[in-house]
Amino acid sequence: MSDKERVYAKVIRSQGAEFVGIQFGPNGALVLFNDPASRTTLAVYELDFSPQAVSLRLQKSRQAFDLVPHVQSLE
Repeated sequence: MSDKERVYAKVIRSQGAEFVGIQFGPNGALVLFNDPASRTTLAVYELDFSPQAVSLRLQKSRQAFDLVPHVQSLE
């Protein structure tokens, strides 16, 4: 595992997911990670990679699988 991959793995682990690898494609490199809650593989473009980007991607996936409690507005 390269130093860059170790950094990605540490950040992803801090968000509760598991680093899978980097996939290179025509639109740029994707950092791949598994979400143990939804049991899916997710990705963030390498240029957009940050703890916040990983967290947001996890949130959206968990919402899609109805794994996040719904918050009702008080309005």
